[in-house]
Amino acid sequence: MRNDKFRDPIHGFIEVRPYEKEIIDSAPFQRLRNIKQLALTSYLYHGAEHTRFGHSIGVMHLATRAFRSAVSKGRYQFASGDENDKCIKWLEQILRLVALTHDLGHAPFSHAAEDLFPEKPTKAASEKKKYYKHEDMTEKIIKETEIADIIKKIGDQYKKELGEKYDITPEMICDIYSGRNPGEKSHFTFLKTLMDSELDCDKMDYLLRDSYYCGVTYGKYDIDRLISCLTIFTKDRDEAPYLGIETGGIQAFEAFVLARYFMFVQVYFHRTRRYFDLILSKALKECLPDHCFPIDVNEYLKWDDVKVMSLLREKADSNRYARDVIYRNHWTCVYHTKVHPQSDGFELFSLVKESLKHEFDSRNFKTDFLVDTSADKLPHKIIPQKHEIDEEETIAIWDESKNRVSTISDESKIINSLTEKIDIRRIYCSDKFAAQAKVKIKSLLNDRDDEEEECEDNG
Repeated sequence: MRNDKFRDPIHGFIEVRPYEKEIIDSAPFQRLRNIKQLALTSYLYHGAEHTRFGHSIGVMHLATRAFRSAVSKGRYQFASGDENDKCIKWLEQILRLVALTHDLGHAPFSHAAEDLFPEKPTKAASEKKKYYKHEDMTEKIIKETEIADIIKKIGDQYKKELGEKYDITPEMICDIYSGRNPGEKSHFTFLKTLMDSELDCDKMDYLLRDSYYCGVTYGKYDIDRLISCLTIFTKDRDEAPYLGIETGGIQAFEAFVLARYFMFVQVYFHRTRRYFDLILSKALKECLPDHCFPIDVNEYLKWDDVKVMSLLREKADSNRYARDVIYRNHWTCVYHTKVHPQSDGFELFSLVKESLKHEFDSRNFKTDFLVDTSADKLPHKIIPQKHEIDEEETIAIWDESKNRVSTISDESKIINSLTEKIDIRRIYCSDKFAAQAKVKIKSLLNDRDDEEEECEDNG
């Protein structure tokens, strides 16, 4: 059977294998055509209409490139003798399936609806409440739909071609992505780092894709150089392999981290985008049956952006949040902190909020002000000045000329300097009180002689 080719605006032609094409053609995967990658960001950046469909195929493509680049260096053997080539072929197919299916469980409008999953059942009344996440729904979709049957067929193919031990199952795909039970096949941890780490292919794709469709340059970096410098490390010969970078790729990795930082500051946490994320969540909480998405897989798969927008149109006359989403009404941001507020910045934010509460009675504040305190993100999760090689807390650097392993913390001042959270906090106000609120805030800041002032809301 011949491979298909998908023409992608970011990566050019992407080869897709026959059984992978079956997954792409399946109903659960086709649903991703109607799940926008960036929720309602198109209200701000009109080109941002791209979906999880293209992203998922792009991640599979990049994961394959990254895997082949790292493996080609020959620094690690997955098995002895002739079995190594078989193992590499098998692992590549597993990785492609993990990458292709990793976003199947996203709710409508992606992360904007992340807090609308139902509560998980608890064993004891004293147990802390836990809620389903999109990763849980991904696992259910992989295991409980036609996707499972296709993956089993791929497993049968590999057992027939390579041997019985080279099976691929839906359970295996889910265990690798979630980091569960690597067991004797500890090289699965290497696959995990390609999909979920500070150097993963998910981030590699969404930065380039989001930047392209938003029409901005913040998310661009040298993808070819970064991938060409990937390699494999182990602490000791018998330990699990994990992803690292050759010394020539340090600057490419720094650019990659900076691209992510700039995209969060300029796009993902833009004040207008954040406002629509907040009100979309509020609208859905009030309009969804049982105030959350269903947990039954077949019912859940019926929900996509199209169905949500249809529901909100029905409720627009009676629900102001739904009305704002449908008619693209957004309140004015009357105050915000700096990107990296210090303790005095948080204190000032609290002071402004309490002053507005006092200025406007509590009823008006509750109905005409919206406070956002959740727009926070670390630029990266690498622990500064951590010099031990650890796949979750740093990035290993291989210097071939010196035959030496170091870490990104040893080599990069840029990475070490990006340690503070992006923690922007905002207050939005309805048009009814916006001008009055701005006057109050300006008076308060002038009295304190603070430089930070109210938002200039330009959309």
